[in-house]
Amino acid sequence: MNSQDRSDHPGRTPAGKCAGSRIRVLLSAVLASAVLSVPFVTAAEPPSDDGDPALAKLPFQRGTTKDSLGRTITYYLSRPSGNDSDAKRPVVLLILGSGAQSVFSQRGEMVFGSHQNPLQQQAKGRARVLITEKPGVKFLDARTRPGSAEGASEEFLKEHTLERWAEANAAALRVVWELPGIDPKRTMVIGHSEGAIVAARVAAELPQVTHVASLSGGGPTQLFDLADFQRQPRPDDKPGDADRRAQKFYEEWAKILQDPDSTTKFWLSHPYRRWSSFLKHTVTEELLRGKAKIYLVQGVLDTSVSVKSFDVLLADLKTRGRDVTSERIEGADHGFRTQEMPQGSPEGMKAVFGRLLAWFFKE
Repeated sequence: MNSQDRSDHPGRTPAGKCAGSRIRVLLSAVLASAVLSVPFVTAAEPPSDDGDPALAKLPFQRGTTKDSLGRTITYYLSRPSGNDSDAKRPVVLLILGSGAQSVFSQRGEMVFGSHQNPLQQQAKGRARVLITEKPGVKFLDARTRPGSAEGASEEFLKEHTLERWAEANAAALRVVWELPGIDPKRTMVIGHSEGAIVAARVAAELPQVTHVASLSGGGPTQLFDLADFQRQPRPDDKPGDADRRAQKFYEEWAKILQDPDSTTKFWLSHPYRRWSSFLKHTVTEELLRGKAKIYLVQGVLDTSVSVKSFDVLLADLKTRGRDVTSERIEGADHGFRTQEMPQGSPEGMKAVFGRLLAWFFKE
């Protein structure tokens, strides 16, 4: 936000002097309150390679900004197209799933991007792709178990809540909108897995977001998915076993509620603080708070998010008259890989990105 000098004008008659003074005091208080309620935006310095030779080889550049919580947020923005680098392009923000790993990884001397790379390839210069590093995670940080918070920094364990992670992404968007070469009139936010609820929240908090996509994100609280998978029949089940497994999850949730801010007590590879934040909210409620057009994608064979959650989400949004486009992909897993694709293949996700971008530019 650009600050602006404001000068109070004195009352023009002696009789109105005291009343004018009181009005000026009240007006100053209102203006101060309004300024404090507006998120802080730092000067929009263009992202760069930051003197990092590893980054110089990637199709992304690094930038930093301050969010409304006073934290330094690191983001990566795809480089402008070489053909028309001066043209204004809309932004597509991608928010990935769980874990304290960086959005970039290294194998030997090679540095690789996550899903932002195929998204950038599918954009074909029509949009600038934005991705944010989680607070407490540094460039190329890796986890023994990707998707886990085990062994993460203390900063990450404290900072990784739904509210604070959403604000980090919102701050990246706010500063990028101020950059030359960016068209702020159209913006899409895409969230995959855990990132889906974060994307929905960002879209709800920032009215400038015009399109939002939830990929493998569920609808009700994630506790529903966890319990539902425990109820799935197993070959050696005895009567009541499935319900007992589900009940254990609800008992663990009760423990989390007794110490919701703990960063030392873990459940399913994440601290209580993370669970208490994310499970109290739903993708459904966050999408309903926003006004953006919605795209939903779910693999029927997903073993992380129940397809039932997707069905509930779609039905809830439709009953509220929301503008929703949806895909229910038969034979696809959490990352939209089908059995015909090699293990770890990005082709399913890449194809989804292609359809998402076609929808974004058509709408």
